[in-house]
Amino acid sequence: MSDPVKQHSVLKSLSVMTLSVGATQVIALILKMIMPRIFGPEKMGIFFFAESTASLFFAFLPLGLTTYINRTLPAKPDHVKDILWTVLVVQALTAVLIGFAMYGTLLWQGQNSETITSTLIMGAYAAFFMFQKDIFQKIFVILGEVVLISRLNVMVKVILVAGSVIILFTAPSVAAIAAMHLVSEVFSFAYLLRLARRSNFVQAGMKTPYLRSMLKVSLPFYLAGVLNGVYAQIDMVMLGQLSTQVEVGYFGAAYKIIGICLFLIPVFQNAVTPVLSQALARDAGSFTALIKEYLHNLMIAALPLAMGLILFGDLVASILNGPAFEPSHRTVAFLTPVLLMMYLNTFLGGCLYLASSGRRLSMLFLFGGLINVALDWFLIPRGIEHFGVGGAGLAISLATFLCETYVFFAMLLMLPQRIISGRLLWNCIVIFLPCWIGMYFHQELIGLSFWARCLYFPFFIPYALITGFVTRSDIKRLMQLVPKKGR
Repeated sequence: MSDPVKQHSVLKSLSVMTLSVGATQVIALILKMIMPRIFGPEKMGIFFFAESTASLFFAFLPLGLTTYINRTLPAKPDHVKDILWTVLVVQALTAVLIGFAMYGTLLWQGQNSETITSTLIMGAYAAFFMFQKDIFQKIFVILGEVVLISRLNVMVKVILVAGSVIILFTAPSVAAIAAMHLVSEVFSFAYLLRLARRSNFVQAGMKTPYLRSMLKVSLPFYLAGVLNGVYAQIDMVMLGQLSTQVEVGYFGAAYKIIGICLFLIPVFQNAVTPVLSQALARDAGSFTALIKEYLHNLMIAALPLAMGLILFGDLVASILNGPAFEPSHRTVAFLTPVLLMMYLNTFLGGCLYLASSGRRLSMLFLFGGLINVALDWFLIPRGIEHFGVGGAGLAISLATFLCETYVFFAMLLMLPQRIISGRLLWNCIVIFLPCWIGMYFHQELIGLSFWARCLYFPFFIPYALITGFVTRSDIKRLMQLVPKKGR
């Protein structure tokens, strides 16, 4: 059994960050509702393409340094003063090189000026965003500044949404919205840099010995990180190459809803990674025990989320995107099992970054990416042929689920100690079964009224108990984590 003090520390961090991410998601809904209605599927397709292409290229930015930070700083927080300036300089130089490579690729593809401009601006945004998500904010969270980072993220989202709404109602353009994304992220970076300088975290001068040690730990994971980033964005890029901007718009609209439902991933990862790192430093046994416990807790949290998306996904999509995006509603249902797999795989991937070699992870993501590309190439044309408008999104949903399943079982086998068991496999069936049933009866479900769906939703509770997915010991353990009055 894990340390109750550590568990309550994780719970506190989870609570603060969940509130923060929840607030940012609510604020972001304003922008997610207005943009599709003003831009329509084709312009949204340009925006989604620019966003995905930028993320694809700047997946090369972190250089695997996140692994060094996660492994080193929880045990030696003062070490941040030795490495932060060096990390800043190396990341800036890398970002410039990536930007030139992306610009050359866009010219080679023959993209129009609007797409090139929007993608370059989103590239600058992606550079600041990824540096902060993977390095800057992670450092401050490890140092215990969870509340600070949470408040800052809410402020950044307010700036982004307020500025974008003004743009959309005065002079709407994809490039201007991209520029607003960049402005909001630059504000966040400037604030954290100022705070770091005041705390003497930034000490000018390249620390060559530390650079060597950082790269020695990080570079083996660099390819794995790059391939993971490419793996996450390849669907949208393949869709842009094999179909139309309208199909990109439909799939992007559906995938954005999945992105909203993924809000727990960064919260969960930031809260448990320091605890897992410290457990691994003690012994592999306690590390494996924590993985089992956290993975099961993650499955429990994901079940009602999936149930809700299957039952209400089309209503949410209609409210967010408007009637012009109706062909994307079925794609939302087909992406629900993908959502569950992404939760499980992101957590397992974070564990493996702490406990395995970068070479093995790189091979895993390389094969996963190749499988994904092959399936996209084969299935996208057939999805359009058999399902018509929006069919490409259904094809990609199937391809992505198959790849995520391969990655899931491959990562389970790569953990330092075995956690695959009959109960784990049974729990996987339990959480995916409602998704598959909902996909099969999608037409019947969307014919139900809102109140009828509300009556079906609570059934996940007896379903979880009857199937043994949630046991009495699970309930007792979760109740122990709830702070008692006066504690």
